[in-house]
Amino acid sequence: MNTAIPLNRLTVLSGTTEFSDECLRVHPSAEGKVCLSYADAKQISRYPASHYVCLDLCINLDRMPTVYVDFIQHRGEEEVMLSIRYFLVPHVRVNMVMQLTELDSHRYFLPTFPGSFKGHVEGAPTTIAQIDEIRIRMKNHQDLVWMDIHSIKVLEHLPDMTVHGQNLVDCMGQRIHGTWPNKMRDADQLTRYLVSEVAKAQSSCSFPLDWSRYGGWKNRSFDATGFFHTHFDGKRWYLVDPEGYAFISNGVCYGARMGVHGFVDRMEELFASLPSPDDPTWKDCWTEASEIPEYVKRNGKASGEGRKMFNFARANMIRAFGPEKWWDAWVSLNTARLKRWGFNTIGVGVNTYADEHLEKFLEVSKMPFVLTLQEFPRTQKSIYRDFPDVFSDEYGQACDKFAKEQLFKYAENPYLIGYFLTNEPEWLFQDSVNPAERVLAYDGVLASKDALIHFLQDRYHDIIGLNVAWNTQFSSFLDLKQPLEHADAYSMQSKEDLLLFRDILIQRYCEIPSRATARVAPHHMNLGMRYSRLSSKELAGNEFFSLCSFNCYRSNPTPMLDLLEQGDKGPGLIGEWHIAASEERNYASGLVSTANQEERVKAFLYYAEQALSHPHCVGLHYFEMNDQPLLGRFDGECMQHGLISVCNVPYPELSEAMESLSHRLYALAEGSLLPTTLQGEIHGYHA
Repeated sequence: MNTAIPLNRLTVLSGTTEFSDECLRVHPSAEGKVCLSYADAKQISRYPASHYVCLDLCINLDRMPTVYVDFIQHRGEEEVMLSIRYFLVPHVRVNMVMQLTELDSHRYFLPTFPGSFKGHVEGAPTTIAQIDEIRIRMKNHQDLVWMDIHSIKVLEHLPDMTVHGQNLVDCMGQRIHGTWPNKMRDADQLTRYLVSEVAKAQSSCSFPLDWSRYGGWKNRSFDATGFFHTHFDGKRWYLVDPEGYAFISNGVCYGARMGVHGFVDRMEELFASLPSPDDPTWKDCWTEASEIPEYVKRNGKASGEGRKMFNFARANMIRAFGPEKWWDAWVSLNTARLKRWGFNTIGVGVNTYADEHLEKFLEVSKMPFVLTLQEFPRTQKSIYRDFPDVFSDEYGQACDKFAKEQLFKYAENPYLIGYFLTNEPEWLFQDSVNPAERVLAYDGVLASKDALIHFLQDRYHDIIGLNVAWNTQFSSFLDLKQPLEHADAYSMQSKEDLLLFRDILIQRYCEIPSRATARVAPHHMNLGMRYSRLSSKELAGNEFFSLCSFNCYRSNPTPMLDLLEQGDKGPGLIGEWHIAASEERNYASGLVSTANQEERVKAFLYYAEQALSHPHCVGLHYFEMNDQPLLGRFDGECMQHGLISVCNVPYPELSEAMESLSHRLYALAEGSLLPTTLQGEIHGYHA
């Protein structure tokens, strides 16, 4: 059962339109906005959740466009909205597809299709049967020329997703259109450059002279245990390296990684040149999405089979050093740069990719590192997104297995700083949804639902007390076993009770895997959940960690770090941050961007020095080493935010600033040097 939505049934709320035989062309408003409304959404309410809404689009924009599709339910004058957004490849005709099952908000990250970059779901769970209006919109695109809508359809199956259009990517992985400093003209120029850089690395591969072999500060020492640990000296928190020296973890995420595989699947026309997957010269460059662990985690292995991906950064190294020697050349070059720039930690991503030769890299580079444990324990029944049934026996058993399988072989490695239990839990991206409310909404048996009912029985003793507080008419506590939607809206007290139980859920969520990993690796630090951001709501369960880890994409990390100081929560580690420059080498710059490299350096130093000077900050890890592929990595991210380009060329202004900062790092930490007050001008934030 398929249907097409007539384009003449769309109402223009922002922008202007014109019809042609082929499409509806939409021009933005003066503010760079587009918004179209389809008010007959009830017409598609009969379709099952397995169907797809498909927008056939072409967008004339020189950077990455963001298209939102809002599914709206009107409740009187109130609008309840769930939004699906995709970042799309510009200048070519693409299908933006959304399966209706995504309206239940069971995940945040959407699958990446040919022609699309990253996709997200934002909003509380709903169904197509509850929706009465759909809006298509773009915002904050003042350089948008036009958007062509060729069709809007509801389809039983995915359409042909092949993308046709002009070449966008050259043979070295660079954007064909545009010029910038250090853009490589051809492969010969690139080869000469890389050979000279590797030769330079042979004579410049060490930390600053007053740093220990682990990157600790020889001018300050504490107890040596042979492993990394935390220490409070009365004024500020430090990490301590295995030899007992004060240590601040200045890291680079994916610092051991040579380039990033990007999708080419059904987008081959957009590449000027791709070597054959059957040519053994390029075997280290080709893979498929089913071999990318993070892709499999979000989408399943089967969906990635046959979806070809190519790594241009590796191909460039193979051009220069050959298929047998490129990796050794990379390790030499990469290690020298990291140590010269003052990085003493290989950040998240160390153990993510099997083809990175991790053990050999660590043996050669002698760099401290952190692990992100893979396959965080799940239960057959999830409370919300990836939040497991934490009161079930199944969760405890899964945690024991998880700890043994993930940590055993690293348990005695002194270079291991510690381990993150997971990375950016997906349930937290929709912070308006309380997992405790989802426990009551669950249609079925949950151990956590039984625990919540016991919690309420202990709190109110009898059902009359609960009914008075919650403004309900339950006949007994057994009524709570039935699915109850939006119970946190019954009364102010129901909201407060469910927020209290939220903390109990999170404490158990943290405690059980933490106890399991401590049994396997008692000498190493538990670096926590590596939350996507930190607020006061994420401090529950922090007592089971060695420190609190979180990502902080802001111009200034101080407010998040202050939460630890105000709550007396001990040390904190910023697991991800970056500052990019909007230079249009890629279609996206970064989550925090400046207009150019000069402003990038100012903003980089301001952020880093504010963090280093904070008494609760024991480390910050830059995301990431490499610029991402022009047409997107496994999840569609395509940012120009790295320390090196796809051609392995550093940004010289930033490299110089990083090297200079390394000689001030510990003086900033101990307080003998004050942080800079010079802030770079932030050009934009992109969540």
